[in-house]
Amino acid sequence: MSFGLRNQRGSCWVNATLQAIFRIPDVQTRYTAEAAIETSPVDVSLQEIWSSRGEEGLKPFYDCVRTAVMPAGEGIGDSHELLEFLCDKLPFLDKLCRFKVANVVKCSNSSCDYKDTKIDSLIEFSISPSGKKQSLTDCVAQAVSPSVIPDWTCEKCKHKGCTKQLLMSTFPQVFVFHTTSLNTSASYMTLLILNGQKYALSAVVCFNGGHWWTYGRGMPPGKDWVEYDDSNLRNHGPNHFPLSDTMRLLFYYRINE
Repeated sequence: MSFGLRNQRGSCWVNATLQAIFRIPDVQTRYTAEAAIETSPVDVSLQEIWSSRGEEGLKPFYDCVRTAVMPAGEGIGDSHELLEFLCDKLPFLDKLCRFKVANVVKCSNSSCDYKDTKIDSLIEFSISPSGKKQSLTDCVAQAVSPSVIPDWTCEKCKHKGCTKQLLMSTFPQVFVFHTTSLNTSASYMTLLILNGQKYALSAVVCFNGGHWWTYGRGMPPGKDWVEYDDSNLRNHGPNHFPLSDTMRLLFYYRINE
């Protein structure tokens, strides 16, 4: 189900985030079944937006999420910050997006066995392309490659130098990638395979410095791509891949074959 969302005083960043979230099959199933938790104002307002095709629910949603840094309904904010807020308020969404990583530090002294592993959980994977059009897979490989820290001192052998590496411990149902720089871009693909896990691109949230919008499609893959620009919708068909230098968030949905 596709519908537009009106822009109220710069709420394009809210609309872009919601359109990406509404492309997640689990979210569609939840709100079609009217399964929102009645004691959760955020959940209830999202269900109202979905059920009314955007005619109702936006104002209550703004009231739920508005903060000093997220001026929902009153000015421009950041879709990335809104996604983090929604995962904090909606346990079911957090469960879909959350994954675990291991930060591993190893002493570079070959005769020392010191190793420190810290487990952390995230809802998005930050990428920092080194230039224009760096591939998403290269960005991920860059992020998980070992890096040398020469001024680190081993607490066991007192040797200077270590390697630090980020490792994926679990893989989420919805894999969100966040580009941290406005000056670089990643070349992404409709199908992503990581460690044997197959993901299909479901939404691309874009920002050009002053306006947010989203490209999205339903699952399974093969459905039409739709451009969601506030209340304006444009159908691009199933084969028009929305490759954009302005992308800031990528939503990939794991395909369970």
